[in-house]
Amino acid sequence: MKYKVITLLENSVYGRRLQGEHGLSLYIESDKYKLLFDTGASGLFIRNAAELGINLEEVDYLILSHGHSDHTGGLSDFLKINRKASIVCKKEILNPKFKEKRENGIIQNKCFDTSRFLFIDKQTELIPNLFFFPNIEIEDTEDTHFEHFYTKINGAIVPDAFDDELALALIDNHTYSIISACSHRGITNIIRAVQKSFPSYTFNILIGGFHIHNAPNSKFQRIASFLEQNPPNHIGICHCTGIDKYALFCQRFQDHVFYNYTGFAINI
Repeated sequence: MKYKVITLLENSVYGRRLQGEHGLSLYIESDKYKLLFDTGASGLFIRNAAELGINLEEVDYLILSHGHSDHTGGLSDFLKINRKASIVCKKEILNPKFKEKRENGIIQNKCFDTSRFLFIDKQTELIPNLFFFPNIEIEDTEDTHFEHFYTKINGAIVPDAFDDELALALIDNHTYSIISACSHRGITNIIRAVQKSFPSYTFNILIGGFHIHNAPNSKFQRIASFLEQNPPNHIGICHCTGIDKYALFCQRFQDHVFYNYTGFAINI
């Protein structure tokens, strides 16, 4: 199965009439299904979709990677225009979230009709050859990005280990491609989870935010070394990775790296 992935929203934008914001939203289309991966920080992704000729009313599934507001802020706007899509996520996504003391979770989460939510808690093949990985085991504790983040569980505010995070794997012709939003639980840990399920498959494309903008270079080195040992054909840098770290990835992986931006399209 082939997929087209179009970035509806990203931190950066290179396209007339399109607009960007700090957030992420990807449109994924196969021959039979139309999906949305995150909704950015507002309804801006809807405007960009219209500029790109994409009708979001036809989306079959909305996937929410985790509960931060820059990935779920456009949820209410999407539900107003799309009456049929199931919202695929983990149930922990509805827990309140904070960055330090600032609220940073899903806005108005108590107002949503949860009958449209499809909560998953195990590896799931949603449509043929499209898999969710909701239980990402942390094998490398150095490649996690939990600092300054908190969540409320049973009335208590505790450090956020991002139990709500999930990643996506697209399978085609004995290859796998991975899409991750922020990789709080670590992109190397996410890749390991997919590799265990498809051990003989070739790593095709990695698209993700790695949450290492302004992080010590040691975090970049850890990810880069792992990718050298487990090389994908192409690495798509986006969202919270940071331009500073994108430059380092370019130095290390050269033409295997591309920068994702609002309006960018790629076939998988």
